[in-house]
Amino acid sequence: MTRPPDKPSASDPPDSYLTLDGSAESELKVQRSRFLALAFPVQTDLEAQDLLNETTRRYHDSRHVCYGFKLGVGRQTITRRSDDGEPSGTAGEPILAAIAKLELTDVLVIVVRYFGGVKLGTGGLARAYGEAGRMVLAKAGHREVHLGRQFVIRFPYAQEKTIRHLLETRGGRLLDQQYGESVSLRIQLAHSVWRGFAVALNDLTAGSVNLEEPEN
Repeated sequence: MTRPPDKPSASDPPDSYLTLDGSAESELKVQRSRFLALAFPVQTDLEAQDLLNETTRRYHDSRHVCYGFKLGVGRQTITRRSDDGEPSGTAGEPILAAIAKLELTDVLVIVVRYFGGVKLGTGGLARAYGEAGRMVLAKAGHREVHLGRQFVIRFPYAQEKTIRHLLETRGGRLLDQQYGESVSLRIQLAHSVWRGFAVALNDLTAGSVNLEEPEN
């Protein structure tokens, strides 16, 4: 492959992102109103909508089903929210703020409200929805997803120690290895790292070994 510049690109996606470790439910009571919060890891807009529809059916007797969700990373980010009849900005926005504060993505948070007969005012509503979102996100737990590009490296056995050391020092992940007439490694490199790795590999092997795009 063509020798790339030894610097990350401003348009590169991030090297990793945080999302939920699983689904969770929690409940908050404020002035006799019940706020049932549900958090889900989601991958697509359609998946989020299906969960919203299912939740609306499940809690059909509630007063409001409000939500916020965020999908994607970097410049490919989508956010949506709904106050579902609550005063504008008092439900969906605080839920999204709870997601943003933890720097999470691929997350849907739904907060179902059963009205208790006492009006909370716009400030009280925003605090209640925000707290409900924070509680359920904490309960769900978080995990880091590593991003990057996959490559194949083929080289003689004599170069294996040098190349494995380079892979380790640059934080590369070994996905597969095959031994035949030569060594073949399938690796994943972070977006901010792969260009520098390619240059270092080229220099270490005097241009005899390069990163190759995998066939599948």
